[in-house]
Amino acid sequence: MPIRYDQKTDTLTIALGPESYDAYELEAGGFSVVVDEGDGLVSIAIANATRFLTQVLAAGVQVEGAPAVESPKQGMVWYDADSSMISAFGYDEAEGILEVAFHSTGVYRYYDVPRHIFEGLRNASSKGSYLRNCVIDNYPYEKKSGRSRRRNH
Repeated sequence: MPIRYDQKTDTLTIALGPESYDAYELEAGGFSVVVDEGDGLVSIAIANATRFLTQVLAAGVQVEGAPAVESPKQGMVWYDADSSMISAFGYDEAEGILEVAFHSTGVYRYYDVPRHIFEGLRNASSKGSYLRNCVIDNYPYEKKSGRSRRRNH
């Protein structure tokens, strides 16, 4: 499945099938899809793809035409969260640090968090429930502003 990025148009295109002469294009909200005569999906294009591309590259996916980036295992990689409790979270695998941006209380940094806990958060249908059950009060943490709330566990 070839994935191409066009820097001039900031568009990411994912080819899913062979090009077809009898295909048609559907567009909505910055996305477009090309469908062949048998209603098979030929390609998906994402406009204004810079932010999406950053996450794709951080996940280690090879993208033709993408700018070079540092190794995905270096530094914090952030994810948006569709949650009533948090807006985003990031994980630094090398350091074992999980940062969580809460809607009401700010950003907290959790230390010594194993990758499987981060993956669990990333895959959880309820980010808030997962955090309450698996992260909060289970790992040493501090408020990111620098004022330590609780560093020792």
